[in-house]
Amino acid sequence: MRIKNRLSPYPILDNYSDDYINSSFSAEYELTTQFTEVYGKIKFNLKNYEIEKLIEDGYAEYLVHIECPSTCYREKISTNDTELEFKISSHDLAKLIEIRTFIVLTKPIDDFESKSFHPDYVGQKFALSEHQIIAIGTAKNFNVKKDDRDLESLPSVVQIMKMKDKKKGSYSVDTDGDDHIIIGLSEDVYELYGQLGKSTFKATSFSLILMPALIVVLQRMHMNRNDDDAKGRHWFQVIETMLNNNGFCLDDISIENDSLLNVAQSIFADPVAKSFKELDECSERM
Repeated sequence: MRIKNRLSPYPILDNYSDDYINSSFSAEYELTTQFTEVYGKIKFNLKNYEIEKLIEDGYAEYLVHIECPSTCYREKISTNDTELEFKISSHDLAKLIEIRTFIVLTKPIDDFESKSFHPDYVGQKFALSEHQIIAIGTAKNFNVKKDDRDLESLPSVVQIMKMKDKKKGSYSVDTDGDDHIIIGLSEDVYELYGQLGKSTFKATSFSLILMPALIVVLQRMHMNRNDDDAKGRHWFQVIETMLNNNGFCLDDISIENDSLLNVAQSIFADPVAKSFKELDECSERM
């Protein structure tokens, strides 16, 4: 959503007009990419008493518009707080995203006025409708860095195989090999995985099988991070490189806090939420 400098029938607080004096509205951005997620934090800086009062009284709110022109992705996020955080799956994005900030009315106002109006507007009052823009803040274009090679390399070092040893139960994770992590499934489970994992319950099967395995693998990697034999394995190097490229370090991943679980969820872009969404959609079709 690109804002053009155009005339308005009422004063708007922005950076390219003089409708207000001694007033300002800007936004500070923190944007990062981790695995398949784009994380953003926006801090709003507003200097105008009357507009601040509108937000405080619930007549206005901060609004963020996020758009990816290449994929037609669009999202609006609103808040009354001076800070806002968001998360977007990079699968919905390409190249760059355009972020625009506004202050919009949530209720109609019959007689809006401000002591900070330009002298041309002194003494005037304006009847404004719900959803009208009263301030435009700092814009931001963010290049989305998508390194799909990392995510493609993870499945390349994982093999899901039918397990013949019934003593291991229905599920096992073998990290003793040099090239691959072997996820073993009992014969019955393997057959169900083949039937459901490639069709109706793809996300659910993915979460049930790979999430626990990755947690086990990351825990073992953390425990053996100083072992030269473990570090020399191909699958170990692939996963550690992927972690490092996304700002994570094996030293900081531990089962003693939430770091292990958080990293596993980040790698697969919150697979638990995707699984429940898939189950919900399937239940609605039944």
